[in-house]
Amino acid sequence: MLEKLLLTGRRMNPEIEQSVISLGQSGIVAGRLTCAGIHVESLGLRGLSPRFFKQLFCLTMMLRRHKADTIVQTWLWHADLVGGLCARAGGNCRVVWNLRNSMPHLATTKLLSRAVAILCAHLSRWLPAKIICNSKAALRAHTAIGYDPGKCVVIPNGFDLRTFIYSVEARQKIRESWDAKPGEAFVGMVARVDSQKDHSTFIRAAGRVAISMPCVRFVLVGAGVTTDTSIQTLLSALCLTDRFLLQERRDDVQGVMSALDVFCLASKSEGFPNVLGEAMACATPAIATDVGDAREIIGDDRFVSEVADPESLAACILHVLSLRPDERRALGLAHRRAIERRFDIEQVWCMYRDLYFSI
Repeated sequence: MLEKLLLTGRRMNPEIEQSVISLGQSGIVAGRLTCAGIHVESLGLRGLSPRFFKQLFCLTMMLRRHKADTIVQTWLWHADLVGGLCARAGGNCRVVWNLRNSMPHLATTKLLSRAVAILCAHLSRWLPAKIICNSKAALRAHTAIGYDPGKCVVIPNGFDLRTFIYSVEARQKIRESWDAKPGEAFVGMVARVDSQKDHSTFIRAAGRVAISMPCVRFVLVGAGVTTDTSIQTLLSALCLTDRFLLQERRDDVQGVMSALDVFCLASKSEGFPNVLGEAMACATPAIATDVGDAREIIGDDRFVSEVADPESLAACILHVLSLRPDERRALGLAHRRAIERRFDIEQVWCMYRDLYFSI
């Protein structure tokens, strides 16, 4: 989301100078931003060590050298705390925090992260000028632990509607690679292996759907799905191995969404699920569990299931699959229009930009 925001801002408002400071190491996104002409600097912070405090001093001096009208936009708890304090120490009070999760299980969050979140809650009345939440769920969760509600504003995630768009060519190519048969439907989930993504509920729901619909196959795409033993064991136990395609993380998510007949989000928790918006932007009929802002994003209770409830999720899948092909296509197009209307990345950038100018 940060990458999308920066690139959109550069395209729409090239007069605004942007740079990124990463507290950790550079990664794939840093390389792409650099190629796009955005300056990226990585501090490589690791643990509490003498070098850590030296790097914090360097960060403070770095922020002090920037213009007085610079906005320091920090991203996630640790950066909110470290970046915010260093900006203030460097004389800049135009700090904007960014909160991007709904904290469903703060008690099970790593001790350091939990301590940082609670400390940020106490500092929120003094340190940031504004706090951006990417979902109403994130707003509720953070104000519940003490974040200043008067400084919080909800700006949703946005989607590049030029990139995420239905593609007939991509659909045909990927379905051929999946060895699709005429009249066969594909129901898929795109998510890394993580307990909060709840692959188990999706697989159990697929088992119910498979009984009544022999012409349906299921797809799991995401880091770890081909090697996770719990997924393999459950598929074997439910006799679903032959009905599932498992693929590791792919860069052509837009193509995968175009190839699916139904996209499914089975998560136990989310803030604003990007992958749901990406599916809808590709005009793929989408269903989701009732997590974070998913119900509001979809805008139709018929396509929202109970959390961790395979029977409820299967009923939603069956409802969509029971539609005629033209009805499914119309549903997908309606989902696309909903994203265009409310979550176009250009609209979202303008919301960020206007907030920055208001401080």
